[in-house]
Amino acid sequence: MPIIKSIRYRKILNSHVQFTNEFILSCSDGATGIGTSSQGETISIYEDHEFIVSPLDIVSRIEASGLIGRAVTQLEFDQYLLDHAVRFGRNNSYALSEAFFNACRVNRSIFDLLGRPPARMVMPRLCLNVLNGGRHAYTNPVLSDYCEYILVARDNDVSETIGAHNEIQQMVSERLSRQPKTVVNNHPVSRFVTPDNRECVEFLLDVCQKLGYADAFDLWIDASAGDLWTDNSYHLKLTSNERYTCDQFKAYWFDLIRQYDLRFIEDPFHEKDFDSWRDLTASEHHSLVIGDNLYSSNPVRIQEGSQRQLAHGVLVKPNQAGTVSEVCRAIDTAQRCGHEVITSHRSISTESTFVSLLTCACGVKYIKIGPLVSDYSSVVRLNEIIRLTGA
Repeated sequence: MPIIKSIRYRKILNSHVQFTNEFILSCSDGATGIGTSSQGETISIYEDHEFIVSPLDIVSRIEASGLIGRAVTQLEFDQYLLDHAVRFGRNNSYALSEAFFNACRVNRSIFDLLGRPPARMVMPRLCLNVLNGGRHAYTNPVLSDYCEYILVARDNDVSETIGAHNEIQQMVSERLSRQPKTVVNNHPVSRFVTPDNRECVEFLLDVCQKLGYADAFDLWIDASAGDLWTDNSYHLKLTSNERYTCDQFKAYWFDLIRQYDLRFIEDPFHEKDFDSWRDLTASEHHSLVIGDNLYSSNPVRIQEGSQRQLAHGVLVKPNQAGTVSEVCRAIDTAQRCGHEVITSHRSISTESTFVSLLTCACGVKYIKIGPLVSDYSSVVRLNEIIRLTGA
């Protein structure tokens, strides 16, 4: 059992060139691990908002707790971090947990550490970010109320998937360069003929059709609808400026499913609109309703949501869970409940590739890998998957 010898910290830069905390945890056997936390820009009601705490205060409190200098398991350390997440911040708690995990990896099997039986790691299907909308659009930015328009590979042949992705990205870039521009949140974005989110869907589907990849990918929309919920209605203020009641927004999604063969819908409603979640999930269609902000990678919420039949699938983000042990519980709970599990990067990332390891070791079928053309950390995560799986 590892014995924590010391915990240090330093400030490093994330993908938005902002300083973030990195923790360095050393064990008495000489093993050292580092951990940093990614962050989201469109975050749920359950996540840290503007949380500021001194890393020195965090380390001092851990030293005073008696954890330094005695044998401790990942589960014990993580429980301490969860118990103090309100004081430390969930992102800092996760970074410390990852540092401990990486130190333990030096001398122990990753399957053992994650509580999984040894198995051959398999390349997951890639969920590829192609168009971005909303208020934080950087990759092929378009005027849309929805955060992401994603293409999901129908198989796990990484060579064919990346080859198709590169062709699609090239045509998308060429076509968008000819579109008129407007400004959203101080960022120039391309706009289409009408202020309708359907234009983004039709644009992307047409590109796939023209290149012969219509049957290679499924379409995914990340609505992040919690950001649209104001004054008891869903407000599409970036495009049509229309407002929808809960029933009207359900009808809206039903129409998109029928019209465009939409396969994945992420966060189509806000976190507390449970009736709408349940009704869309229970209806007769082939789409998978995916809970991201709905669950925020919390095992208890996933279990409760399964009992209420709120969604077909769960998006899992390690930093949301708060610790390595908790994110493993989230995946275990979702898989036990029969949900489709998708792991995901965050929009503000670091060099950490833990999500790649987690995906492969836990046999997760899909991963939102990130915008490969505009964020090299996404390429780093994919390269780690290639190494782990031998793809």
